[in-house]
Amino acid sequence: MPATSRESRLPARLARALGVDRNPLCRAIDRAETWIRAGLLVVFLAGAPVAAVAAGQATAQAVDPGTGAQPHAVQAVLLQPATAPAALLILAGGGDVQVSARWKGTDGSARTGEVFAPVGISAGATVTAWLDASGRVVAPPQPPSFPILAVLAGAAALAAAGFGLRLALRQVNRILDWRRLAGWEAAWRATGPRWTGHRS
Repeated sequence: MPATSRESRLPARLARALGVDRNPLCRAIDRAETWIRAGLLVVFLAGAPVAAVAAGQATAQAVDPGTGAQPHAVQAVLLQPATAPAALLILAGGGDVQVSARWKGTDGSARTGEVFAPVGISAGATVTAWLDASGRVVAPPQPPSFPILAVLAGAAALAAAGFGLRLALRQVNRILDWRRLAGWEAAWRATGPRWTGHRS
């Protein structure tokens, strides 16, 4: 089939699918069903992604709500080398240890205390220390990670929206089929006696 004739039939097929091709066999209830299906599909395509994103964000917030004020970084100078017992090095394979250091507070005054530093750094080296809002040394913040539960929640919301669309379409079909049957019965009551009379 030539491409031009195939393309010319596309509008006709679309009009037939939407029930606007003026087919005498296409009743108003058939056109209503088509438009209801199209409307439900548009609602699903517009609302399902929004629901999935909202569910994912809500789950991520519930899993990791945050602590409000985040720790801030300062540069601390070690007052002693960062060493650890040999047994700890064997078990932990290195890592960070607490070492005495000196740094400047937010008010510019000198502060001293213990900070976390990688094993093997010598005294006088500068490391990054993390302080909370009260100026206390805290552990370095962990890198943010998007929880897998948020992804699952988004997928579940999308599946639920699809299931809801399917239920809505099934309910629409039941209602419209009931209307069709009622119309057929009314038409039969009007034409049945005449038809049986012609037969007799």
